[in-house]
Amino acid sequence: MRKLPTGSDVFEALKPVMDPEHPVSITDPSMAIVREEYIRVTGNLIRVLFKPTVVHCPMGALIGILIRHRLEQVFPEADVSVSLVPGSHTMETDVNAMIGDDERYSNIVAQLQERGMI
Repeated sequence: MRKLPTGSDVFEALKPVMDPEHPVSITDPSMAIVREEYIRVTGNLIRVLFKPTVVHCPMGALIGILIRHRLEQVFPEADVSVSLVPGSHTMETDVNAMIGDDERYSNIVAQLQERGMI
């Protein structure tokens, strides 16, 4: 059986994920989109919260999709849950629904792959 990742492992795995609007990692302290304290690993579940740089960030859903995709690639044996830090986005419910809906998520990932974006 493979050892489950720690919060630090998950944080390290997210370092290559860039903010879509800036050439900076989402884990960079200057962006603070994902902080290590936003990550929880419980059993087989990796839960990551993220906080866009502004409450009306037009890339909020895309950031969440990129986080989920990266973690599913790096930790295929784990269940992954990604959502906004509560109160951090004006469209929080819609963004979380888009990231968490498997069909919508798969369609967006396929489009990003077709365009060579992931």
